[in-house]
Amino acid sequence: AALLEIVRMVGEARGIGALLGQGVRRAAEEIVHNSVEFALHVKGLEMPAHDPRAFNGLAVMYATSSRGAHHTSGQTHVYESRLSMPEINHTPPGPVVVEGKGILAAKTQNIMNLFDSLKLCKFSQFGGVRLTHLKNWYTYVTGNETTVEEMLTTGERIFNLKRLINNRLGISRKDDTLPARLLTLRRRAEGMSPNLPPLGEMLAEYYEHRKWTEDGIPSSQILEKLGL
Repeated sequence: AALLEIVRMVGEARGIGALLGQGVRRAAEEIVHNSVEFALHVKGLEMPAHDPRAFNGLAVMYATSSRGAHHTSGQTHVYESRLSMPEINHTPPGPVVVEGKGILAAKTQNIMNLFDSLKLCKFSQFGGVRLTHLKNWYTYVTGNETTVEEMLTTGERIFNLKRLINNRLGISRKDDTLPARLLTLRRRAEGMSPNLPPLGEMLAEYYEHRKWTEDGIPSSQILEKLGL
């Protein structure tokens, strides 16, 4: 009953609900008393259901996502565990493999930007939709010929443009992180991997692949390549 009332208070911006409705980051800043360590978010967006301790690629994807901890910004976890993508020579490496996860996160973010821009449901990937389908559908609708490589560059351009806007608003490497609890507290339930994501290592790989500076700012080299 209390939880249902809190939901109503949030919806009506009434009492404590007015604060909780601003998100856990803002609420923790106001409540204090060590509440910050319990406010699980990235860049102000609360964590979804998918635990980044179970998927290393998901960890770096959450940390670098333009909008924070948002699983469909990359869908990296499903490409770690079961989905392949022949067009980028990808086969599932396994959830707790470390090498290559920064690169995978960047590639899947670019691909998800294509799905968003084409107004396509990302879950269609579970039904077998791949980049070649996107390329063909784009040509059928617009009459403009393109290639998978050109489409991937478009996705990369979109992501870097978002990053430039975020940089202008003060976002940098300091914000590309995860809540401390998810980097230090292992999962202990039966059958769960005790893995902790080595975020620093994967973030370095991610930045190098994206050709960003150590501070998380797109370099002049990548901006020139993308025409930004």
